[in-house]
Amino acid sequence: MRFGRTLVSFIGLTAMLISGGLWSRNAFAVQMPRIVFSALRFDNWEIYVMDDDGGNRENLTNHPVDDMDPDWSPDGTKIAFVSNRNDAIFQVYVMDADGTNQIRLTYGPRRKQDPDWSPDGGKIAFTVYPDRFEDEERDPHIAVMDANGNNRKRFEGQASEPSWSPDGGEIAFVSWRDDNHGIYMMGADGQGFKQVTPELSGGHNPSFSPDGERIAYYGSHDELRHIYVVGTDGKNLKRLTRNQAHHSHPTWSPDGGTIAYAAYEDLFFRDARIHLMTADGKYLKQLSDDHNGLDFQPDFSTKGLAVSPTAVSPASKTATLWGRLKNLELNRR
Repeated sequence: MRFGRTLVSFIGLTAMLISGGLWSRNAFAVQMPRIVFSALRFDNWEIYVMDDDGGNRENLTNHPVDDMDPDWSPDGTKIAFVSNRNDAIFQVYVMDADGTNQIRLTYGPRRKQDPDWSPDGGKIAFTVYPDRFEDEERDPHIAVMDANGNNRKRFEGQASEPSWSPDGGEIAFVSWRDDNHGIYMMGADGQGFKQVTPELSGGHNPSFSPDGERIAYYGSHDELRHIYVVGTDGKNLKRLTRNQAHHSHPTWSPDGGTIAYAAYEDLFFRDARIHLMTADGKYLKQLSDDHNGLDFQPDFSTKGLAVSPTAVSPASKTATLWGRLKNLELNRR
């Protein structure tokens, strides 16, 4: 009888929500993962967010200079990004997830980019690029600081584009060492490193899968950029994208089932849009379609309930939620 009452109550409440047009991300505290991304509008890069189905787009920054490289904090409350609004040099900033309280974290003459939060939210890794007029330090290096900008520490030299593993124990990065350009890993303390991608295969923007067993990245193939996935042990390398376009900046959904990425026609990022595919490379859909600009550098929020990328209608969301309620009721028996 208890299960029957749950069914009746669920059907009645769902009908009321749908017929009344009240369905939203917050119904039943069910949250869809969101995607933050860089968008070029009127010759200016800004930070936007949208749902994982491409809906509910919001502009978070509105500054006359460029804001780029967004990265969600693990708890979904803040976003790190870079901006050249001060001194015309890119530095790392952080803001609340609604775009308020924008605070500068890094200073100095060198460019800072590629911020990435540690899984516990306590630290941010980023790349320090050399001043183009300096001869002493021609290679970029990775640095790590507390989430408030304090206690900055320099890590591996000849390295860029850091990505924390889900358990916080390692950092994937891009390096040019021993005449080989590719994806490497090192301990979260900056000690030790190992090569992940095959020799001379290249690679950029590594992104750990939620289970920590695979790394997505983009590399060149037949003069085009494509998305690849490789095991953290360097095995099971697989190319995911196949069409005649450039692809970059892969980011995993919280459940590891899908990957969002940017695709564009040429290296000037013409017609850059955010797309979605399954983790094994099956194309799903285009998420962004603003023809007045470019969409680039997506990053999935790791907070929120992972909903199937095909579940974008109220009916399909109802089915997803019903399955969860049913499981809860059965587990209580």
